[in-house]
Amino acid sequence: MSAVYVKAAGIQTEYFDELMTLDAVINRNQERVKSSESNIYKPLNRKLSKSEVAAIAREDRSILNDLSTLILNAIGDLLAHCPEGEVRNSEQTPLYAGTDGVSEYNFSALYKIIEKHGGVSGALENLGELSKMSNPINMMRFLSTNPLYHASKRLELRGGGYPIRGMSLSGLQAFEDAFSDIKHGREKQGIVVGAGSMRNFDTLLVFDKLGLLSKDENEREIDPSFGAATVCLSDDKDEALAQVLAVDSRYNPSPFPSARDWHALMESVQQQGFDIDVIVTYCNGVKTNNENELAAVRDVFPNIEQKNYKSVFGYTSKANNLLDLSAALIDESIPDGATVLINGAGFGVGIGYIVVKKCKNIINK
Repeated sequence: MSAVYVKAAGIQTEYFDELMTLDAVINRNQERVKSSESNIYKPLNRKLSKSEVAAIAREDRSILNDLSTLILNAIGDLLAHCPEGEVRNSEQTPLYAGTDGVSEYNFSALYKIIEKHGGVSGALENLGELSKMSNPINMMRFLSTNPLYHASKRLELRGGGYPIRGMSLSGLQAFEDAFSDIKHGREKQGIVVGAGSMRNFDTLLVFDKLGLLSKDENEREIDPSFGAATVCLSDDKDEALAQVLAVDSRYNPSPFPSARDWHALMESVQQQGFDIDVIVTYCNGVKTNNENELAAVRDVFPNIEQKNYKSVFGYTSKANNLLDLSAALIDESIPDGATVLINGAGFGVGIGYIVVKKCKNIINK
């Protein structure tokens, strides 16, 4: 079996365009910028960064959706912190992608009709206009493989790939698949992508009906946000950011994990003998879930330092665990050599964790 290492990472989120801006908030005590998307029901309309515009062909820019745009910007950030040639043997390297669907385009079109006709009633009377707004090229934007196409082409990957739909556990499960393939010698390297948006129209409706959203942001259990993270995993130890010690996810159809679920998961980590220094909690804002997870952590790992980065990123659904990993690897309060446990969960999918031993900080000052 091979050891598995994190070689590079990159992000783009609602509040952070790149790792450097995340570093400024986590390590330099700068205030997090206010989001330009103050209305959570407003379409994202993300744009490519200048460097990515120069790198992406015009015909590919024409079929981008918001998630693919976030992913490409995150890849640009990864490449900025990745030694030239680090993504080696691209002919063989696969892509593992935990991404949302693309229903935001239906949402975007509907939003335009509501704005045009002054409200929901006017929009309902003019729903026929949706057909006039449809564009054949949108078929390419709707494909679940759209992020795979753009990410693979940008990195010149030819090793295949597939999208993973595991709710908020998607990024962790994509990471798990890559880890398993490299550990067992099936691959030498893999690129992992997590991209998600809690601003997805269907998601907002569901979480609102569950009572987890409020028009008053001070009363919300969840801070809905969006973002993408990319991670390069490899069997090459040279200049690694971290060694991946374990990744595991467990299926559970319950919408929210029970106290017993969390306790069993934490015990399984403990039984493997890891000397955990820091725990990055999942705690996404849902009160019952937070209480169950924290009770299990306190019981199994008492007196272990805890961190939660959702107060920094907001809740990004499928990207959340890869963003947590990126934050832990940039957080100077977590020293080199520390063993970090990162918890994750997915609505009606299950729970899981990533354990890494930090080798060095992503950004060296």
